[in-house]
Amino acid sequence: MLFVYSKFKKKKWLKLGPEKRLKVLIALEKKIAKKLKIAPLKLEINEDENWGCFGSFSVDENGKKISLNTNLLYEPKYRFHAMETIAHETRHAYQHTIISRDLKWYEFTAKKWRRNWSGYFNSSTDNVMYNNQAIERDAQKYSLKILKQHKYPDEDYIRTYDAVKYRYDQAEVEAKKKYGFFYKHKIEKNIKNRAKYDY
Repeated sequence: MLFVYSKFKKKKWLKLGPEKRLKVLIALEKKIAKKLKIAPLKLEINEDENWGCFGSFSVDENGKKISLNTNLLYEPKYRFHAMETIAHETRHAYQHTIISRDLKWYEFTAKKWRRNWSGYFNSSTDNVMYNNQAIERDAQKYSLKILKQHKYPDEDYIRTYDAVKYRYDQAEVEAKKKYGFFYKHKIEKNIKNRAKYDY
């Protein structure tokens, strides 16, 4: 799909049914995966309407996949959340690819990601830790970058970008409030204590 980003324009998106919207998201994921130099991922739809997030990345014996909230296909106002979710979760796949190989002594970011993967905090355990851990900050930053590169003069785009940017900025505010000035050090220490191995 050559002009995948143009499909997110309201006029074009509204003409697409859920199946074609999913094809757009698959094409978008392939494009981002290619940019990150990783294999494209399988996309599946989580049909549970009460599922509390837009998407998730997981790895099991069948390989790597992204699960997407069904609302991303049925609610046009969420189409830019679909875009940033694909970017965010594909970035997690990139991180996983990096940490799955032998790391050189100087690959400090990759080592931090590996430790974080081992000592991961999910949002239900500690939301402040979740939003400020290394692999989440990196994925949030990457999805913001993708949104910023593809601006749309559209109220849904503006609302989505503002919400994602606010969440990114607010995470740091909450961390400072909870852990003080040296919050980064304390968060890293919590992850290290939780990690299965010392990397």
